[in-house]
Amino acid sequence: METRYTNTSSILDNFSLGSPVNPFAGQNIGYLRLAVVGDSGVGKTSFARQFTETLPEVLSHDWEPLNPSDDGYTRTDALVEKFSSTMMEIPWDNMEADDEVPARNLVFVDTPGYGSVVDAQTNFDHFMNYIGQTFEDKNKRISPFTEVSNNELMRSLVTGVGAHKFIDVCFYLIVHRLKPIDVEFMRLISEKANVVPVICKVDTQSEQEVIDLKVHVLKTLKEQGVSIYTFRIDYDRLISMAESGQAGGPPFAVSNAAPKPVSDDSNDQILFTPAMNELPLLRKLVLETQITNIRQFTVKKFINWRGKYLTQQPQQQQPQQQQQQQPVVMQPYYQQQQQQYQQVVR
Repeated sequence: METRYTNTSSILDNFSLGSPVNPFAGQNIGYLRLAVVGDSGVGKTSFARQFTETLPEVLSHDWEPLNPSDDGYTRTDALVEKFSSTMMEIPWDNMEADDEVPARNLVFVDTPGYGSVVDAQTNFDHFMNYIGQTFEDKNKRISPFTEVSNNELMRSLVTGVGAHKFIDVCFYLIVHRLKPIDVEFMRLISEKANVVPVICKVDTQSEQEVIDLKVHVLKTLKEQGVSIYTFRIDYDRLISMAESGQAGGPPFAVSNAAPKPVSDDSNDQILFTPAMNELPLLRKLVLETQITNIRQFTVKKFINWRGKYLTQQPQQQQPQQQQQQQPVVMQPYYQQQQQQYQQVVR
């Protein structure tokens, strides 16, 4: 059930005076949209919940209850937006209201696993269409009558609190091995979102197994030319860090599996050292130290997409323009926008 705070004093009442948690620290996060992608059963919903529910700055959640399943993970047939609030705001639909409500500023897009259907491309296309729609919606809001430079777009869209509905980070979850389909999906997603590979369920893997998988993932992605978000660390340095077991960069090892019950059977007591859980580090990098850089890279991807989009428009309409002898700057796309604008004015 969602917790609802009505004013600032109510927020303070929910924190003890001796608590080190600053109830206003969540304002620094601003509006941020995250997504989690991967195969079925890797623990995407579990990861999303763990990422936010143990975050001290979170004041409330707006998540649907988990549905029981055989493997303990919720399976969904469509994209689901899950909201958490790290700050309060006056509701936009009632600006005269005196009470503040949770801002729902931290959004987690939970996606269906690509292995939950026969055709994995179906679920993946659904997610890519979702990301692409956010780009198209923002592009439609940019005036077609004013030439906007890339620097102006960067300044207007990169703010301290977020000024768009793009996916800022896409966590791509991997368990035990990297599949060829994972490589291709990450390649395509990276064109529109910052991809961060995550190795899940490290409780079930030894420290050496996770190290070997990290090195394999990084070397494969580098060889295949996949551009992930590296947190300002080059591939060679990431590979060296992974080989030495040093944390600090992707792929991050995350513990999101229930611990195995202790067995009285001596033959079942296999001793091994599990990999270190890097979820706290990953969360700190995304929500604190790297958040501005992440937003800049997100907007840069939008600007690159928009540049290709605008370049394609004249080529598609060029024959019609030549017949009507219209100047290049007045393409049918812009004429349509101008007609809609004039109708609104009237």
